[in-house]
Amino acid sequence: MPGRLARLIAAALLVGACSGPPASASEATSLLPAVLSIESRGGPPIQVLAGSTVLAEVACGQSLSVAPDGADIPPLPWNLVVRTESDRTILVTGTISQLPEWLVLIGSDAILGEVPVAGPSGPPCPS
Repeated sequence: MPGRLARLIAAALLVGACSGPPASASEATSLLPAVLSIESRGGPPIQVLAGSTVLAEVACGQSLSVAPDGADIPPLPWNLVVRTESDRTILVTGTISQLPEWLVLIGSDAILGEVPVAGPSGPPCPS
């Protein structure tokens, strides 16, 4: 088995070396759909706004995508505000001028960025 594993690793390295230099983060994300991906990992229900337009309402444990070509969605750039639905506490703000972008809510912490957010899973959703 160790010999087989070594051959698989060597083959993967050879294929990687033959495919050219690794793509930059911007090159890699340009191949993805032009959407704002939103994911709540154990957070409170939130509203995502572009100016005064509500782009999305996201519940705990929910994931969705928003495209600028959707109905009633304004064109880019978006002056984004993410707030809790219950008391409208602002969790994060930012300007989105190009897509894809990712918004992840982990508990009550919101992360907005140009690359997907890995781990943690966040706290369990309240029942």
